[in-house]
Amino acid sequence: MSNQLRFQNIDILRGLLMVIIAIDHCFLFIYKTHYSESWNELIPNYGSISIFFTRWISNICAPGFALLMGMSMSFSLMNKDRSANKNSNTLFFIKRGVVLIVLQQLLDLPILLFNLDTLDTWPLFRGGILYALGVSLIFSSLFINVKPFFQICIGAGVVFINYFITSIFLTNPSSNTIFNILFVPGVNNWVSINYPALPWVGITIIGLGIGKIFLENNKNSNLFYLKAGIIFILIFVFLRYINYGDYTHKNLEGIINYLAVIKYPPSIAFIIVNMDLLSLLFWVISEIEKSKFLQPLIVYGQTSLVFYFAHMYLFILFSKLVTDALPLIMMYLLWLVGLLLLFPLCKYYLKFKSRQSKISIWRYF
Repeated sequence: MSNQLRFQNIDILRGLLMVIIAIDHCFLFIYKTHYSESWNELIPNYGSISIFFTRWISNICAPGFALLMGMSMSFSLMNKDRSANKNSNTLFFIKRGVVLIVLQQLLDLPILLFNLDTLDTWPLFRGGILYALGVSLIFSSLFINVKPFFQICIGAGVVFINYFITSIFLTNPSSNTIFNILFVPGVNNWVSINYPALPWVGITIIGLGIGKIFLENNKNSNLFYLKAGIIFILIFVFLRYINYGDYTHKNLEGIINYLAVIKYPPSIAFIIVNMDLLSLLFWVISEIEKSKFLQPLIVYGQTSLVFYFAHMYLFILFSKLVTDALPLIMMYLLWLVGLLLLFPLCKYYLKFKSRQSKISIWRYF
């Protein structure tokens, strides 16, 4: 959020998530395949273990973005003027949330301009990850003065409420706009929602609480995240043992079925396994954060919105240069090429942003 108080391990983890999400979008545009693990369908047939893990590893990105955004809200509050009241802080986050929601609508605009014949069927409102993060930022701002323990409890409660409502009352696809905006993915003439807001709001509020704990115990936090990762592994194994928390996904035979989780909307199992990965990654990164080999991730992490827009358009451009889907190894090669091309852009923008005033809109990116 703010650039006054930054933690290098946070920026590295965010940068790593940007690199991983680039794999997922390269998979979509270059390999020309994208799987949807939906709450009302069976797990897709991935075809091979390599394709499965290419898809599976990207699951960490959306919950990682939401969690780190919540943590960054806590860091931003530490940076703000101590005399600022609750209303001004809340308004600050609401404005940023609105910006993310607007940016989500603009993200696909260049694609639309190249394919104007789809204009009459284009939904009025699109709900991707930026929309979910924007809504999460707005609603999480209502809880900024709550104690960390209760923030984590509230966030977990929101996640469980969404899972309960969806698994009991919304077992079939719905074209109801309110249901799509809040609970389950769906498309109608008005909206196209991949990321219904409620579960991501819950994860962000959890991040808000974790951020405060991180600030209070920063010197001793590494061991905490290792322990958290181990606990999340045990919780995931227990959920698999009782076969609960993953909507209709009940077939757990084989490594793919055991690890595969429902993302749309995120199931309890999905959130737990990715909280595990995030905790362990954060622990590892915190142990080696001084390594010079991680410096590019800091650049990507500090220019995440610019990276997100640029990598989408870059891989769309790559896709126009190939008519057929490329082999997986070639996809990964183009992914690396894309990262190399994006690095100087992100590094330039980081320098440009550092020269802007604290209230400049360019600092949003």
